[in-house]
Amino acid sequence: MSDLSDNEEIPPHLARYREYKRKQELRKQKKTALSGPPPPAAQQPAPPETPTSSMDRYINHPLTTPLLKLTLWLSLLLFFAHHEFGSVFFLVSIPVFVWQSMEEYRRGPRELSAYSVFNRNMEQLDGTFTSEQWERELRYGLLLSENRSRYHV
Repeated sequence: MSDLSDNEEIPPHLARYREYKRKQELRKQKKTALSGPPPPAAQQPAPPETPTSSMDRYINHPLTTPLLKLTLWLSLLLFFAHHEFGSVFFLVSIPVFVWQSMEEYRRGPRELSAYSVFNRNMEQLDGTFTSEQWERELRYGLLLSENRSRYHV
């Protein structure tokens, strides 16, 4: 592709692209001018350290903790089964598993719960079918309800 000279007509899409690139280059120049000269090599931060042992990659693996928990649970189950309390241990461990699974997930500060009683100001999710909506539809029919645009005849 040949470069166009200034007196030739430039297609609009190419002109916009050149303008975009020119502005991008100006932004880069501004950033470097504002940030000042780069720090000398002695002041630059040291690169992150490499793992100190070959076991670090296994310790930091996402499956390490669940596998250790499973191993501990199976060991305790065998211990209690040997002492004839295996079924008691199993029944007690069920609520513990439920409690542990609920503890792992936390809602964000702006994330709504499916149950409006747990939300601030009893805020409901969009599309929630409420008793007020049901009562309104029973009394006045579908045509006079809030969602009449969906059911027009």
